[in-house]
Amino acid sequence: MELLIDQFFVAIQGSNLLVLFLSTVAGILIGAIPGLTVNMAVALSIPLTIHMSLAQALCMIFAIYVSGIYGGSVSAILVNAPGTPAAAATTLDGYPMTQQGKAGKALKMALFASFIGGIMSIIILVLVAQNLAAFALKFGPAERTTLMVFALTIVGVLSGRSMIKGLLSGAIGLLFATVGADPMLAVPRFTFGMLELEEGFGFIPVLIGLFAVSEMLVQAEDRMQTSIKASYKESSDREEDSRLTRKDILLSWKTIIRSGFLGAFIGCLPGIGATVACFFGYGEAKRASKNPDLFGKGTVEGVAAAESANNAVAGATLIPLLALSIPGDALTAILYGALLIQGVQTGPLIFQYQLDAVYLIYITLTLANIFMVATAASFMSFFKRIAEVPRRILFPIIFVFCVVGSFAMRNSVIDIYIMMGMGVMGYILRKFQIPLAPLLIGYILANPFEEALRQALVGSEGSLKVFVVKPIAAGFLILTVLAIVFMIRRTLSARGEETQGGENREGEESEL
Repeated sequence: MELLIDQFFVAIQGSNLLVLFLSTVAGILIGAIPGLTVNMAVALSIPLTIHMSLAQALCMIFAIYVSGIYGGSVSAILVNAPGTPAAAATTLDGYPMTQQGKAGKALKMALFASFIGGIMSIIILVLVAQNLAAFALKFGPAERTTLMVFALTIVGVLSGRSMIKGLLSGAIGLLFATVGADPMLAVPRFTFGMLELEEGFGFIPVLIGLFAVSEMLVQAEDRMQTSIKASYKESSDREEDSRLTRKDILLSWKTIIRSGFLGAFIGCLPGIGATVACFFGYGEAKRASKNPDLFGKGTVEGVAAAESANNAVAGATLIPLLALSIPGDALTAILYGALLIQGVQTGPLIFQYQLDAVYLIYITLTLANIFMVATAASFMSFFKRIAEVPRRILFPIIFVFCVVGSFAMRNSVIDIYIMMGMGVMGYILRKFQIPLAPLLIGYILANPFEEALRQALVGSEGSLKVFVVKPIAAGFLILTVLAIVFMIRRTLSARGEETQGGENREGEESEL
């Protein structure tokens, strides 16, 4: 308790609160502008944290993360263009409410549900993470190897519609991670005689290139002409149309709690993320509602369901990261890199040797949710105009930050080339609809995976039986096979439905 109190006073220092406030404003602004993703914002913030204290770095990252997810609902509600993919389901009822003159009510319900969902996920994080870490202390090299095989497989399988594309993306990440010094022998490999590559590809240039630069290339293909103009309709004369009433809260509180639990559960699973949680929470709320016909026509219950679910993912995604040192999605992969820069090593031992950092994570994540509510409530009228900002003005400025951020880590021009190369790679992968998250997670897990694999094989004198005779290791292998089988069956089922649908359409056309 004394350590917890000490970290609380560290977190609420004036400089940390200032960083928290500015990052919250930036997160909402970025989240509310269609085309600027939370992944991009968090990636660009990492270079800024290099010379910060751990508390300031966590305040910046969590504030952008949490408020960015909420910010996506602003444009989703006002202009029917979700600022982030996680707010896609919010448009289904948020924009119809705006068309009815109830934009204020929709924005306030989104904020209220986001806060409740975020706090629920933090409570679950505190209750689950340390117990999971205690179990993970039983893991040896064989168990760690099969755990990471399972993590890489599940991320690849669930990160997109195509299992092959997801696994291919993860394999590319593993391939890129082989550049640099051998993790066991420290012998250079695939450096082509370049001293700058002996440390491997820098984490910051890789993630900035994959997410920020690739996004700018996609936007440049559109010539950045798309300028979202707000079709905001002023609220009606009735006061209850612009404020959140007690009736609205009583109607939605069960939905908020249910969606919060669903979002937290989905957040614990690697490779799924807030977008799936958003639609999952919305669909479950519609199924359980007494008035399902109102969904899609402008009901606060639909907005509450989507926003509670996607914000509940934020804290839950930290459970596998803190307890098992396995990032579950792209955002936690970026956070993993930020923690390494600050000297924080995630995994089961963090609860024994760096408990102060764990408490600081809990506290700053809670403060980020509180600041999100206070800031959004204070500046709500201003945020309504965000969606009018032209992208052709924003992206050149962002590109300058990309170059500076990549160069600043090691003061090496090679990092700028790496950033651009990864940007082109990310653009090509996105054109072929290959997800980027498995690539980044594969890149991060490659070195610990290789170390655990080689340690296990050395201990067993080269025998692969070590991965089968140990119960925990064998269990992870079984789960890996089941995940692949599940995805194959789902893919075949989807293809069968498409084929049947095509045959039905052809039959109808022939009858005509």
